[in-house]
Amino acid sequence: MGISKQTVNINKLVLGDLAKDKLIKYVPHGINSDLFYPIQEGHKDFDNLLEFKNNLFGGKDIEFTLFFNSRNIQRKHPGDVILAYKLFCDRIGKEKAKKCALVMKTEISSQHGTDLRAIKETFTDPEYTNIFFNTERLSPQQMNLLYNISDVNVLISSNEGWGLSLTESMVTGTMIIPNVTGGMQDQCRFENDKGEWIDFDADFPSNHRGTYTKHGEWAVPVYPSNMSLMGSPLTPYIYDDRCKPEDVADAMYEVYMLGREERNRRGLVGREWALSDESKFSSVNMTSTIIDCIDETFTKFKPRPKYDLIKIDDYKVDKIKHKLTGY
Repeated sequence: MGISKQTVNINKLVLGDLAKDKLIKYVPHGINSDLFYPIQEGHKDFDNLLEFKNNLFGGKDIEFTLFFNSRNIQRKHPGDVILAYKLFCDRIGKEKAKKCALVMKTEISSQHGTDLRAIKETFTDPEYTNIFFNTERLSPQQMNLLYNISDVNVLISSNEGWGLSLTESMVTGTMIIPNVTGGMQDQCRFENDKGEWIDFDADFPSNHRGTYTKHGEWAVPVYPSNMSLMGSPLTPYIYDDRCKPEDVADAMYEVYMLGREERNRRGLVGREWALSDESKFSSVNMTSTIIDCIDETFTKFKPRPKYDLIKIDDYKVDKIKHKLTGY
C-alpha cells in the first residue's frame, strides 16, 4: 500500500518482473472531515475562531495569514520559509505587510534543524514582519481553528513522503503552496495532456521538472530550482529537490493578490476534490481502500515456501530502471 503515486511506481521499478505477482496499491493519507472542516461566518464555531485568532495575534489586525505546520528539520527548510516571507513582505511594502502574518507550528530551535528565532531576528524587521511561533500540543479542534485562520499553507520540503499538513489544509478549505516533490505533487492534481490526474512510470518518475504544469486551482506549486542526490548506506540515493526562497515568495504574492473571496472559493474546490472518490484523501476512503487491499490479499494469498535457495555469488547491483531527467 503505497502512500504516494511515486512510492507505487518505485515499488514496481524495484521489484521488476516480480511486481506482477504482488499487490501494489495506491493508498494516500485520509483526513477525518468531522474534525477538519471550513469555518465561515455564521458557522457555530465562528466565534471561537475569532477568539482564537485574537489570542494568537495578540489583538493585531491581521488580514492575510500564511501557515507552516511541520517539524524543524533540515529537509523541511523552515528557514527558507521565513526568508521567503521576508521577501514577500518587502515586495508588498511595510504598511500592507503589517496586516500579514506567518504562523509557524514547529520547534523554535532543534539540533535536527536550526534556530528559527535567530533567523527571524537576523533577517526580518519586527516593525512590519509578523512571525508567530506555536510550540504547544494542540487538540484536533484547535488545529482546525489554526487551519481556518490561515489563507494558505506553505510546505517546501526538499523530499517528502506525503506532506500531511497540506491534506489537512485542503479538507479545511485552505489553499496550499507545496514544493513539487514526492507525495506533495499528488495533492496538486497535475493533469496530463488528456486531462487525467498524472501517474508515474519508468519514463516519467516525477513531475519535479515541470513536465506538466496544469493543476488544481487550490494549489500554487513551486518547482525545484535544483536537484541533488542525498542518501545513506541503507538508502543510497534519493533526489533532494530544492526550491528557491524567491520562487516561494512569488507564490505567496500570487495567493495574496487573489483576494479573500477568491482564496476561499479555490480552497473549497480543493476540499471538494480531497473528499472525492478520485483523490481518496478522506478517512472513509482511506479505510475502505485498506479493507479492500486486505480482502484481496486473503483472496490471492499463496503461502511462501519453507525456505529459498539463493546463490550469493550471482548478486550484482542493479542499474537504475528509470530515466534520470523525468522529461
